[in-house]
Amino acid sequence: MDDDRTRPLSGRVAVVTGASHEIGAAMAEELARRGAAVAIAHHGAPELAAAVADRIGAAGGRAIEVDADLSIVDDNRRLVQRVVEELGRLDIFVANAGLTRWAPFLDVDEATWDTVVDLNLKGSYFGAQAAARQMIEQGNGGRIVFSSSVTGTLAIANASAYAVTKAGLQHMARVLALELGAHAITVNALAIGATVNERNLAEDPEYAEHWAGVLPSGRAGTTGDVAAALGFLVSPAAAQVTGHTLTVDGGWSGTGVTP
Repeated sequence: MDDDRTRPLSGRVAVVTGASHEIGAAMAEELARRGAAVAIAHHGAPELAAAVADRIGAAGGRAIEVDADLSIVDDNRRLVQRVVEELGRLDIFVANAGLTRWAPFLDVDEATWDTVVDLNLKGSYFGAQAAARQMIEQGNGGRIVFSSSVTGTLAIANASAYAVTKAGLQHMARVLALELGAHAITVNALAIGATVNERNLAEDPEYAEHWAGVLPSGRAGTTGDVAAALGFLVSPAAAQVTGHTLTVDGGWSGTGVTP
């Protein structure tokens, strides 16, 4: 099979934030399988990040690990600088780092709000800005993708701060697509639905079974499902897809039924 088909990202450099585990790790490994050199951005998780890098290396890929607190604007800039210094360029930026704080709206305090917004929204915004500046300087376009959530579209109780940030990321993709289109940079978002991962299984050991009963697809999503959708958005096949939110939820947003 032609190498351009099996490794369409060969020669490209990607950053995935929040890539030390779960969805972010699956994203990093998927981009590496498609031929990209990958920077695994994490905050305070060196062993997990090293394990992801080791898996990529064992499969014949190239990866580096970068520790950065992406709620801090300067750390986003240092992240991009480090990637360019070590890998030579930047073509793909995946703003996946984020966190959830569950609480009724009336109980959310300022500190909780600031923590969620500073990483999920501000961090993604200034990470994309630093990446776009580098892509524009290179002069040959690029791809930016935000990890959003179906909670950015459907109202879910006790997730108000988180949901607002995820809705913001979807609109951020639209407005940045408008401003960056002239530079051949596409900007999109992934609206991620119920996905089997360690965090969700810790909260509900029967998470997969419970969600399988209400999803039109008949099963909960996997980290691989999300990574595959990302692979499309950053591929040559998606050159005309921008300002779009691709939903990966097994059809759940069409029903909104919860377990």
